[in-house]
Amino acid sequence: MIAKTPSGSRRRSGALRIFNSTSLKRRVTVLVSLFASSLAEGFGIASALPLLAIATKDQEAVPSSVAQAVLSTLDTLHIPPNIYVLSAMVVLAIMLKAVLNLVAMSYVGYAVAETATKFRLRLIDALLAARWSYFTRQPVGRFTNAIANDAARGAEAYLSVSTMLAVSIQLTMYLALALLVSWEVCLTSLLLGLVMSGSVNWLVRRTRRAGRKQTHQTRALVSRLSDTLTGLKPLKAMARHAQIGRMFELDVSKLNRALRRQVLSRAALRSLQDVIQALFLVLAFLIAVAVWNLPITEIIVLGVILMKTSAQFGRVQTTYQQVQQLESAYWAMEDVIDEAEAAREQRGGNFAPALDQGVRFDRVSFAYGEKRVLDDVSLFIPAARVTAITGTSGAGKTTIADLLLGLQRPDAGNIAIDGRPLADIDFERWRALVGYVPQDVILLHESVAMNVTLGDPAFDAAGVEAALKAAGAWDFVSKLPEGIESIVGERGTLLSGGQRQRIAIARALVHRPKLLILDEATSALDPGTEAEICANIRELSRATGLTILAISHQPAWVEAADHVYRLAEGRVLDVGLRAPATLAS
Repeated sequence: MIAKTPSGSRRRSGALRIFNSTSLKRRVTVLVSLFASSLAEGFGIASALPLLAIATKDQEAVPSSVAQAVLSTLDTLHIPPNIYVLSAMVVLAIMLKAVLNLVAMSYVGYAVAETATKFRLRLIDALLAARWSYFTRQPVGRFTNAIANDAARGAEAYLSVSTMLAVSIQLTMYLALALLVSWEVCLTSLLLGLVMSGSVNWLVRRTRRAGRKQTHQTRALVSRLSDTLTGLKPLKAMARHAQIGRMFELDVSKLNRALRRQVLSRAALRSLQDVIQALFLVLAFLIAVAVWNLPITEIIVLGVILMKTSAQFGRVQTTYQQVQQLESAYWAMEDVIDEAEAAREQRGGNFAPALDQGVRFDRVSFAYGEKRVLDDVSLFIPAARVTAITGTSGAGKTTIADLLLGLQRPDAGNIAIDGRPLADIDFERWRALVGYVPQDVILLHESVAMNVTLGDPAFDAAGVEAALKAAGAWDFVSKLPEGIESIVGERGTLLSGGQRQRIAIARALVHRPKLLILDEATSALDPGTEAEICANIRELSRATGLTILAISHQPAWVEAADHVYRLAEGRVLDVGLRAPATLAS
C-alpha cells in the first residue's frame, strides 16, 4: 500500500513508484529481459559494421574498435567472417531481440491487467468494509468512475512507465555503442537529446495539466450521470430532463477541451521531434562530409547510429508524455482507496448475540453534526414480537434502526442486545441475524431468484420458494412466464410496487434471520396491499418467533404491532402496548 503523500512529491517520483507497485520478481524479470533484448540489438548492429565493410570492400572505412571486436570473437570461435556468417548473426540478433522483448512485454501485459484488477478489488473491498457514515457523504458516481475509468487509465500508466523504461534501456545501449564507434557521434546524440527534451518540455507540462483535468472532469461527469439516471423518471415526468441535458453538455465540453489539448500536445511533440531530428541529421551529414572528410561507408554507419539514438530519445520523451497524461488517474485511484480504507469500520467485540430477549435503548442521544436527531431516547424491542416505531418524517425513526445495527454510534447512552452492550457485539455476526427492507427497494436487472439470493450459492430453488411464500410473493411469482427465473427489469420496473416490496422481503427472509427490520417498507403502497403485507408479517412472527421492527408513519403498522413507540423531534412521546407482558424484562 502506497502511503498518502502530497500530490507534488508523488508527481516528482511518480513514474518509478508506479513501476515499483508490482512484485519484485516481476520487476526483475522485466528489467533483465529488456536489458538482454537491448544487448541482442547492440550485438546485431555491431555485427553489421564488419558486414558493411566486407560488402563495400572498404574495411578501413569502418571504425575498427567495434568491427575488430566482432571479427576477433569469430576468429576465436574458428568461424570464418564472411558475408553469410555476418548476415546470419545480424538476423539472429534481431530475432533474439524480438523474442526477449516479447518476453518482457508479456510480463508487462500481465502486470497491467494485474494492476487494474488489484485496483478494482482493493477499492471494492475497502468500500464494503467502510463504515456507513462514509457513504452518506460520498457521491456513488465517484466510485463507479474509479472502478470503470481510473482503474483502466491507471493500468495504462503502468504500461507507459514500463515502455519508457524499455526505451531508456535501449537508448543507453545505443549511446554505449555510439561511444565505441565514435565519441563525436555519441556527443552529437547526447546534444540532440538535450535539445529535443528542452524544446518540447512545455508540451509535456501541458499534457500533464490536461490529464489532471480529464481525470477531474470525467469523475464529475460520471458522478452526476449516475445520480441523474437513478432519478430520471420524475425528471422526465416534469420535462426537466432537457435542463439536465444542458448541464451535461457543459460537463462534456470541458472534458472535450481537456482531451483536445492532450491530442494536440501529442501531435505537436511528434512534429517538433521530427523537425529537430531532421535538422540535426542534416547538420551532422554536412559536418561529416565537409569538416571530417569521412568516406561514405563510415557516414552511413554513423548516420544509422545517430538515427537510432535520436529516435530513442524521441520515444523516451513521447512515453514520458504518456506517463504524465495518465498518472493522475493512477494517483486518483490510490487516493480514493486510501480514503476508503481510512474509513474502515471497526468490527466491534467478540460476542455473538442470539436475540433471545430483545434490544434495549437506554437514554440514547445522537446528532448529525450540529443537528440533534435523538434526544435521551429509551425503549425496548422484545424478541419474537412485532414492534412499531411511528412518527413524522425527521422524527428519528430510521436513525434508531441505524444505531441498532451499529451503522451509526450513539453520542450518549447505551444500546444492549440481550443485556449485552452493543460495543461487545461482533457486528458481522449480529447483522447476519438481521433481514432489512428499506423504503427504496433496489432490485437488480436479473431474475427473481437472483434478486432473492443475491448470487449466494448456499440458497437453492427450494429455499427461494420458501422465502417467497413467507413474504406472500409466491402467488404472483409462480404465475410469471419463467417463474423464479423471470427477469424483473431495471430496478424491478416489470413488477408493481407491492410485488417489488414482497421480493425485497423475501430477500430479507431467505437466510432465516432472527430480526426483520422494515424501514418505511410499505409507505409507498396502497392501503390494501399494505394491509396484506402487515398481516403476512404478523402471522410470520407468530408462526416462527421472528422479531419484527416496523418503522413507519402509517397507521396500519400501529394496528398490527404488539408494541408501539411514537417519536417526535427525537423523543419518545408515548408507548402503546397490545401485550404488556412482553415488557417484563
